Amino acid sequence: MDLESLARESARKATESSSPVSMGFLEPKEQETVVRAVSSSADVVVKRYGGYRGAVRRKTVVMPAYYIDEAYDPKVSFFALRGGDAAGDTDRESATASLRAMGIPRESIGDLFWTGQEWQGVVDALVFESGGNGSGRGRGNRGLSDLAELDPAEVAHPGQVAKVIRATVASMRLDAVAGAGFPASRTRLAQEIRVGRFRVNGVACDSPAAHVSPGDVIVCRGRGRLVVDEVAGATKRGRISLVLTRYSVQLTDRREDGGDAYAT
Repeated sequence: MDLESLARESARKATESSSPVSMGFLEPKEQETVVRAVSSSADVVVKRYGGYRGAVRRKTVVMPAYYIDEAYDPKVSFFALRGGDAAGDTDRESATASLRAMGIPRESIGDLFWTGQEWQGVVDALVFESGGNGSGRGRGNRGLSDLAELDPAEVAHPGQVAKVIRATVASMRLDAVAGAGFPASRTRLAQEIRVGRFRVNGVACDSPAAHVSPGDVIVCRGRGRLVVDEVAGATKRGRISLVLTRYSVQLTDRREDGGDAYAT
């Protein structure tokens, strides 16, 4: 069945069941094909979810026109490829092939982006629930041992907003560096560290006194990602000069693309 026929069939199912029907992640031209195929029906709308603002491959969902969009969870998750033959390979096709070898169908894979260290991307959340197959049947050949599910704050997607921060700190304690980079008091951030909201270089850290080094990546759930770019010498007052880059969280609501949803 071609894509137009699948779209019309999805529209029929959405109308009859009074519930959304996902067609999986599609390329932009495919998304437009779906929109055109159901445009003659006033009973359905097409919504698209890519996981972040500006996503290219987006989960395309046909839903009843009266359906409340905010009530729909498209089940979008984020991942890092950390193992296997393509883990350090900058070739996108190799990364895609690795995901497919795990039993993940193409329609369950959204955008992929190379961070300079690893492949990260968007995937159907059912992949993690089913052990490799987006349909929930768990038919993966290799399992998901090479795939790490990421908190949104850990994702280095292209739509992030970066801000360079120059600051001074009394020490290289985690709470001090975090206080220089995130818009919150050091006391508040120390509390968040203790309750497990922080990761340093991908490892959970609950000690405000943990030492931070140049090049470290600090992630705070709900606040974003902080990279320690440079640690300069001490100032005349004995404080340490830092250059940090803060990447703001643009994935606060997985249900929306920040205006990238379209109705037919």
